[in-house]
Amino acid sequence: MGVKTPLSPAQLQEFFPCTLLIPTADGVSDTVYRCDQGVLKLFETASEGAVREEAALLGMLRPLPVPELLMEPFTLHGKPCALYAALRGESLKKAEPHHIVQIARFIRDFHHLSAKRRSSNTPLFTPERLKGMIAESGSEELMSFLHLLDLQLANDGIIHGDLFLDNALFEEDLLCGVLDFIEACEGDFLFDLAVVALSWCLPSRENVELLLEHYGAAVDYETFLPYMRYALLYYATTRYRGGRDYRALLNQLTHLTKETP
Repeated sequence: MGVKTPLSPAQLQEFFPCTLLIPTADGVSDTVYRCDQGVLKLFETASEGAVREEAALLGMLRPLPVPELLMEPFTLHGKPCALYAALRGESLKKAEPHHIVQIARFIRDFHHLSAKRRSSNTPLFTPERLKGMIAESGSEELMSFLHLLDLQLANDGIIHGDLFLDNALFEEDLLCGVLDFIEACEGDFLFDLAVVALSWCLPSRENVELLLEHYGAAVDYETFLPYMRYALLYYATTRYRGGRDYRALLNQLTHLTKETP
């Protein structure tokens, strides 16, 4: 899963000294190698502009546990590449309450730094775009949830938008890295928090309330429900369109639509 474009050390010599290049199973859509210097990622679909936008964002987020870029992004085989310092830790299979507390505080601090910031990346999570994706999917099941798009999303600043369990690293139960900001764009902070709730908290209401508490959200569980429903519909749709397993998300969405409000 981690290598779509095979590379050799010789191909990298003009950019940095490289004698070791180990393919990984990391990443769903990009090519990822471990090398002498750290972690090399070749972006299969992201534009050079998006990679440079990520580089600027990581620089702004330097006080937080995010990847450090070791050099300016470069181009190989006509695709943008970035070299990151390796981070310790592994991703979780299941989040416990102490993990949820840590990720809540991370995203709180991230949003504090990214509030009112602007991004040149296309906003990905708007109701208009989601409505178009559902229409293109042709799925009557997804179309039955179109009423959830009435949610008014704010433009609070730059959001991660994809902070699932596999994009965070823990070592000895301590958060030591958050990854994959390539699709970060302007959006709604509560939507961003709802994406975290999908894989870190649900189906436990208690864990969702723990997330809200340690994030410092000015909303309660009932007010947060529409954001979780929207996030579930968004990712169920993208997974359906990508031929990936979407059923668990859709089942959870069906369950949450039975809750009030």
